[in-house]
Amino acid sequence: MAYSWETLGAEEKNAILAGIASGEATLAPRVVELNWQDRCNIDCFFCSTGEQRAGNFEMPAERVLSLFDEMRAMNVKGIRLAGGGEPLFRKDAAALVAEAGARGLRFTDVTTNGVLLTDPVARALFSAGCDEITVSLNAGTAASYERMMQTTARNFDRVVENVARAVAVRDEAHARCKIRVQFLVYRENYREIPRMLEVFRKSGADRFWLNGLFPVRPMPTMSEEDIAGMLQLYEGVLEGDYFERLESFSFWERSIASRIAESERAVFRRAPLSVRARVKWRQLFDRRQKERSAAASLHEFCLVGWYSTTISANGDVVPCCILQDRPTAVLGNVHSTSLSEIWYGAAYRRFRAELSEIMARKGGIEDFSGACVVEDVCVKKGFCPNRSFYWGDDVAFRKRFHALVEATPAPAGDPFESLPPGALPSRARPAASALPVR
Repeated sequence: MAYSWETLGAEEKNAILAGIASGEATLAPRVVELNWQDRCNIDCFFCSTGEQRAGNFEMPAERVLSLFDEMRAMNVKGIRLAGGGEPLFRKDAAALVAEAGARGLRFTDVTTNGVLLTDPVARALFSAGCDEITVSLNAGTAASYERMMQTTARNFDRVVENVARAVAVRDEAHARCKIRVQFLVYRENYREIPRMLEVFRKSGADRFWLNGLFPVRPMPTMSEEDIAGMLQLYEGVLEGDYFERLESFSFWERSIASRIAESERAVFRRAPLSVRARVKWRQLFDRRQKERSAAASLHEFCLVGWYSTTISANGDVVPCCILQDRPTAVLGNVHSTSLSEIWYGAAYRRFRAELSEIMARKGGIEDFSGACVVEDVCVKKGFCPNRSFYWGDDVAFRKRFHALVEATPAPAGDPFESLPPGALPSRARPAASALPVR
């Protein structure tokens, strides 16, 4: 499942569209991303949440439990444990997962480095109901893992063993949970791509994908020779998998999507006839692939203001992980206000109004000086990986959304000038119950 979108009924989808048309929230959030602490047990050199983790916050268990009660009352569909730090780096992680399950709350997905994906934690997740576990293994060898993650090389084998154990526990419990492994590719480790496939197979996970490491500084960038070598190795992996379990290969350092696609076509042309027939048959009857093609020309602006929200470790409520670093994107704090009051409050209304203006202007905005929350990443197609991730394959919904956007007239004047004043809460000092853990 993608952020529980598949669980929505017709009435809920109608309510979301009605909310977009009116600018108001007609439903409580369907999904809550809960970053219940921002600490991590390893120190990846590329981690984008390093600044977030500087506070070393941990949300008290009592507040986490009361948030679970609020979510149940609001009929939240699922919880995400993903950003902010390592979600399993709490001694009470398994107990909190069990408490969520006891309240009828499911976990849409958990993203973890896997070091603490222990037997008790895995069993708690499967018992509570977890749709997907993504393990960021990132490297293909222990030595490379040690350099990337800046931790002991022993953790590499530990993570692979933890994944294998989680798969066994999942199968034993007959749980319906996809277990995936991610590898990050950059100049220092792209030669390990064949090894990454071997490690994935050893782990027993269901799926894996290769993801180019988003450029950070300092980081050695890849030369043209490096990229050519990387694509050649990628073709070798494809010839050993033919997209049976490899989900995708994305590269962010520069735009090489067309070259990746050409490598895939070249491998397909060289494949045995039986393989080509199987791949072609799968593509023919792949509902998602057909839906993506059918929806390629439809609008896909962000709907997060009507669907999900994110709670940071210090209690700040922000629209999503992409905007979490922007001070004016803090829409409230759960240590002083209930989640429901924040979701239906003035700050969130202003955020939704900004999203509505992006839609009304059909994305034609370059000046964001008048915006309180949104940024250019919220407009540019392909810049935000989450914008339509959960609803992008729902062609029937997308057609209705497209028609709604097309029928909405653009406001006169400069972007955002016709909106009411922002009056957004500034990033508050943490309450006593959210003080840093030392």
